[in-house]
Amino acid sequence: MSAPPIRQAAPRPEDFLPSLYDNLSDPYPLYRSYRDAGTLHRIAGTDAGREPEWLVFGYEPAASILADRTFGRRAAVAYAGSGPPPPLVPARFTNLGRLVDNWLVFMDPPRHTGLRTLIADQFVVRLKDRRLPDAVARIARELGASLSGRAEIELVADFAAPLPMRVILETMGVPASDQDALREWALALQNGSSFRPGNRAERLAVAERAAGELDAYFREQVIRRRQQHHDDLLGDLIRAELDGQSLTDDELVGTCSHLLTSGHEASTNAVCKGVLTLLRHPDALATLRERPELMPAAVDELIRYDAPVQLVTRWAYADREVDGYRIGRGDKVTVVLGAANRDPRRFAEPDTLRLDRGERRHGGFGMGIHYCLGNALGRMQVGAGLSTVIGMLPELTVAGPVPYARDVVFHGPERLPLRRR
Repeated sequence: MSAPPIRQAAPRPEDFLPSLYDNLSDPYPLYRSYRDAGTLHRIAGTDAGREPEWLVFGYEPAASILADRTFGRRAAVAYAGSGPPPPLVPARFTNLGRLVDNWLVFMDPPRHTGLRTLIADQFVVRLKDRRLPDAVARIARELGASLSGRAEIELVADFAAPLPMRVILETMGVPASDQDALREWALALQNGSSFRPGNRAERLAVAERAAGELDAYFREQVIRRRQQHHDDLLGDLIRAELDGQSLTDDELVGTCSHLLTSGHEASTNAVCKGVLTLLRHPDALATLRERPELMPAAVDELIRYDAPVQLVTRWAYADREVDGYRIGRGDKVTVVLGAANRDPRRFAEPDTLRLDRGERRHGGFGMGIHYCLGNALGRMQVGAGLSTVIGMLPELTVAGPVPYARDVVFHGPERLPLRRR
């Protein structure tokens, strides 16, 4: 089968990331221009060491790649026998490297499979016995009550960020008084991402210090629970076993920092972008106020419509043909989930918000073996958050510019000022 021509012009693949940073508040017209020109686009490698990279904009190739274990998370596997791979974290950043090496999101099977099973089993217990759902509902009510009567609200700092952070900390058994420090360290880790603009060496140095703080903090929490029984998620994880194997201290610390970092930021962004979307769609807002039973379906549609995580990456472990394009071993693959979620070949009227769409097979929580472990908790948090804020929205309006964080992975407003009419 002959491959279709690789699109190298109008639009240029090399221009995608710079253009995305220029269109963070509404990247969807940009996505459409690339997707209409081809479901995959290739950026050639360079003599300076940049690896060939593919950008994936269509839903079907995105789903195919993320379900195929030929595409994995470890550059070292993709490059085996062919030269030194680009490191996930430069070797001199030892604290950061040790931490992220123990994050599920950067693992492949079989290690990923065992660790994910252990963690998922503990989440399921707390979901079934109502401890997690009850905590989410209570914390959302408490935060909503704290906003009552205020003339101005900054939704990120006052509500959307504290909601998932408090839920995660309470579930792990970590004191709420440590919330501000933990959020600061978590954001520093995210700022070290290669997808952030600016001087990465400086950002990595800050992330390295934050990783050291998080490592020390959670190791102390682990020691306390080994000395005395605690009825919390971290205690459950310490006691959990699969085939006679339990989590190492490095895995426990990595898991806690991963839940903290990725878990709270995605839900924060989903709540804020959900509020913005509903304010821009007053008919949908009115429908949700009149029919609150639609909230579960609305959460999925809002996340499909404007996903809190826009990009994920993989490495090709072998040559593969996808949608007629040949991806070579060692190539980097960036899947644009936000574009896949608006693909008209998968979703009817993809640019239209339809609360009754009833579609859960979108890419808002990822796809394949790395499908978000906390998707059920995430849906609960976003639903509870939106239900709380919706009660205030008839009186609230956006009070000024809404700057977006300079991040193309975790995508959402840095601030969302609201004012009572």
